[in-house]
Amino acid sequence: MMCCVFGFFGAPARMPSARNAAAALATLAHRGPDAHGLFWRPERGLVLGHARLSIIDPVARSDQPFEIGDNVLVFNGEIYNYRQLRDELQRLGAEFRTRGDTEVILVGYRYWGRSVFDRLRGMYAFALYDHRNRCVHLVRDEFGIKPLCFLQGSDEVVFGSEIKAIAALRSLSLDGGVLVDMLSWGFQMENASLYAGVRYLAPGSVLTLRRDERGALRQTECETWPARRAYQQVGPEPTADALRATIDASVGDHMIADVPLAVALSGGLDSSIVAAAAARHHPGLVAFTFTLAPDGTDPEVEHAALLCRHLGLEHRIARLMPGDTEGWLRRVAWHLEEPVANVNSLLSYGLGAIVRAHGFKVVLVGEGADELFAGYPWYRFALDRSLSRSPATVFEAYRKRRAQSGCARFLRGSTLEVAAQRLTAQREMFTAAMSHSPLNGFLSFDQETQLQYSQLLRVDRMFMAHGVEARVPFLYRSVLQASAALPTTRMLRSADGAGRTEKVALAEAFADVLPEQIISRPKFGEQGTVDIWGSWLAQELIGEFERCLQGSEMREARQLLDQFIDWQAVARERLAPKEKFVIALLLEAVDNLMLSRERPDTALPVQWEMLN
Repeated sequence: MMCCVFGFFGAPARMPSARNAAAALATLAHRGPDAHGLFWRPERGLVLGHARLSIIDPVARSDQPFEIGDNVLVFNGEIYNYRQLRDELQRLGAEFRTRGDTEVILVGYRYWGRSVFDRLRGMYAFALYDHRNRCVHLVRDEFGIKPLCFLQGSDEVVFGSEIKAIAALRSLSLDGGVLVDMLSWGFQMENASLYAGVRYLAPGSVLTLRRDERGALRQTECETWPARRAYQQVGPEPTADALRATIDASVGDHMIADVPLAVALSGGLDSSIVAAAAARHHPGLVAFTFTLAPDGTDPEVEHAALLCRHLGLEHRIARLMPGDTEGWLRRVAWHLEEPVANVNSLLSYGLGAIVRAHGFKVVLVGEGADELFAGYPWYRFALDRSLSRSPATVFEAYRKRRAQSGCARFLRGSTLEVAAQRLTAQREMFTAAMSHSPLNGFLSFDQETQLQYSQLLRVDRMFMAHGVEARVPFLYRSVLQASAALPTTRMLRSADGAGRTEKVALAEAFADVLPEQIISRPKFGEQGTVDIWGSWLAQELIGEFERCLQGSEMREARQLLDQFIDWQAVARERLAPKEKFVIALLLEAVDNLMLSRERPDTALPVQWEMLN
């Protein structure tokens, strides 16, 4: 039931009008183009809104908001074990009027109460209103795959799948600390947004809000099964065959749908594993590959084509053609909402448009494997014994390897002080993660930061911009538990030896399934199927930076940021292409969300061609 949620709960005097609530919900219409509904009850101080992308039980009986008695649910996501839960509930005497997963959550809540939340396996973010207890439960999956953000006051909370729905009802200001993180790391480092007071519900948590007799909100928050728990409750080490079976089963679960599915294939190990497992469950699968490179010059396209021939998959290759990217960057910024400095957002946005243009609502992707199975080069610091004895030393090496920019040279003095304070807090957070083994410390730290706020936010926003659900089979409880039980020696190998040096366990598990060229090749394509900064697109992005920095169109956005950023220093300094990209993205995002510019069209403004 991939969709979007929106809501208000609090003092009736603070209630948005039905018209304003509908307008806020309309800002999320791209996420759910198939149906929409609004539950507006001023006497309860409650608004629940929903826009639906129909995937499971795609008929009107499963539309939302979904009511059973006095309980009401708006749900974004997919519950992959809903059939098993449904069977269990039916044995207890429950009756169902739909064949979807939405109803299972509400019926499960009736029979099991809050404990139903820990039984769910999938990706989800939802709000459940319990009239008898006068409360709203906000719930998010254990990896943070599906977003849920909220702005809470003493007597109200406004929440939604995206920040723009909140901005439609409440004025926003900027959080200088989060801005520093985004300029330094390329993403936020905590469950907070660029916009002051707007937070993301922590993965694997339940926030329960109640109104007391005077109208004030009282809250309790608890964890269900956050992903980091896997490193605290390590099970038996899986064999290669067991690991392959676990991943294969997860892919099978992720293919539950009543509409056609496709797979995004880059030619790398991760997406190749997903494609191979998916092809076993669904032999007629279609694979999509997206590239910027001229024909015949992209090695990842070559590897993707090799895999499709090996598996017998239909392969559709789209090459982006040079064109006017001004509207493209603005569209990406509008959907991202924050300057997440992951240049792959541009490619994901294009791929989402192409997948939807070919008639697919669901696509399987390979994100998450690097953060679970040690795929990034900085994880090799865990093998350096001279570093691993000192977590603070490891953090400094990690930070230098991961830093997106030297933003200190264009921050104003007071903001520099904030930057120093946040760096200290992040060092302490990293050191705490290192209480596990050095490698598992790296993995859990990246899962709580980069995975959630760079990779998953990008994937969700860019595909849902076109009404496409992206599913991530590597991010499943069973897969995480298997990866957490692997020793470092099965994750990484010394670069001195022959063969693969990262994600060793994954390669060994699928060595009999994938072509040798894919199993043994080194990691590449970290910035997309080609090096974007060496492509024609980089020059167009630099042009966008100059327009945002100097043009009159962004003058108000620059003024909003002036208390944090010295714009003369930005103009004076020699910025790297990545720094120019994040500054342009920042200005576009602030201009979009805080200055209420006209919503850009979703259509991709540049041209692509399909290759044979």
